[in-house]
Amino acid sequence: MRYEVPSEAQDAMVLAVAVSDLAVHEMLDDPAYRPLADAIAREVAGQPPAGFLVSRITELTAAIEAGDRIRGRENLDLLAAYERLTRLGRPLNAVASVAGVPRRSADGPLAGRPVAVKDIIAVDGLPTRCGSPATSDRPATADAALVSRLRAAGAEVFATAQCLEFAAGFAHPSVGDTRNPRNQERTSGGSSGGSAALVAAGVCDLAIGTDTGGSIRIPAAYCGVVGLKPTYGLVPTDGVFPLSPSLDHAGTLTATAAGSAALMQAIAGPLPAPPATGVPVVGVLSAQLADPSVTPEVRVSLRAALEGLAAAGWQLREVRPPWLEDPQRWEEALTIIVASEAVACHAGRDTSQYAEGTRALLELGAGITPEQYARARAAQAELTAAVEQTLAGVDALAGPTVGYCAPEQDPPFGVDGDNAEGRFTGPYNLTGHPAVSIPVPAPGLPVGLQLAGRRHGDLALLEVAAAAQRVLATSLLERAPAVDGDDLAGHPA
Repeated sequence: MRYEVPSEAQDAMVLAVAVSDLAVHEMLDDPAYRPLADAIAREVAGQPPAGFLVSRITELTAAIEAGDRIRGRENLDLLAAYERLTRLGRPLNAVASVAGVPRRSADGPLAGRPVAVKDIIAVDGLPTRCGSPATSDRPATADAALVSRLRAAGAEVFATAQCLEFAAGFAHPSVGDTRNPRNQERTSGGSSGGSAALVAAGVCDLAIGTDTGGSIRIPAAYCGVVGLKPTYGLVPTDGVFPLSPSLDHAGTLTATAAGSAALMQAIAGPLPAPPATGVPVVGVLSAQLADPSVTPEVRVSLRAALEGLAAAGWQLREVRPPWLEDPQRWEEALTIIVASEAVACHAGRDTSQYAEGTRALLELGAGITPEQYARARAAQAELTAAVEQTLAGVDALAGPTVGYCAPEQDPPFGVDGDNAEGRFTGPYNLTGHPAVSIPVPAPGLPVGLQLAGRRHGDLALLEVAAAAQRVLATSLLERAPAVDGDDLAGHPA
């Protein structure tokens, strides 16, 4: 049945279609644009948000007339993303700021694709609030290096995504955390929860986050999307507010592993194509699967996913490296490094408006001695060599991303006891190896499988992740595991 445009909205609808190369009936008959058409009609009728989309249409028209953009379907896709941002993103508290019609290259590998950026990354013209009222609301006057690369690739950098305060693991009470689109009674995770939530809610397929101890991969696991922490240093962090410079990584949150690869080619690349490989060989970190922090729901879902990969012909080898025997040692090293370096990053700043948890982390860091920091860095070097050795003979290492599904609130980082949230993600921040979380079929809330690969082998790792997504989509979606199934032993070589 053809969509009927209210008479009072017809002029606005004609203007909207005029920024594209479609006819009016083509837009109105396309289900992808139906929510946009409805929202424009509501705006014209005087319903909130007053004039938001009409203003974007006016900006697009002016940019086209000035020769800064060309008419095309991408402009309608941008308007549709703005509409979803309001309808789907704001109720989750996932949106920090919204850009006007972005400037970008007219072409490129990401031409016309909307991308949200975590709100600790500078975007020219938008404030960088870092999830905190203690920051300035003055707009940034320049883009972070990775944002410049996104624009050069043709991406529409259309919004900044909400995050935990200064990416330190705590939501400021005046800002709040981001709710999980899979279940709004649960958190989307931190600290890149806004980016993960926007992808999971369908606002956009591509988003940027940062990860110092798991802050991309944990939200990805909680929200059921793909989250990549790249090789350390591969993506520039110039213009990213630092938490712990020796552990900070900028990376991707996407709907698919293929989307992550496309983003990485823009923000880190161009990267060389990985060498051709045969059947994937995966080392299963069975000690992580047996860790007491892993709930039965997560364990059974991961075991079923690994069985599905084995049934598809993948080679799964159980590996039991010694570095898995004392996970608390690596957690302690990471906490010491993060807390100590965070103190330096916040030196001279007025912390009186910071959240209590953020101040507690800085107080912890202020008490760390140079000897403690040196021991933590020595442990980091030891673990880096150990993980590299464990990767010998396999394409990737596999284990849980987090031991449990999304909780109601974000567990604290570094203070108030051991919650094991970053137990499996943190080691790869210490070592700098790329690691990606992909969702696996589960009967309830999302569950993440973490795959880690060789340093600078990011695209090869993403090829393994994409292949795993294809296998799981075809072999497991119709048979999500029962939680009371057998607790399977590891997969021998």
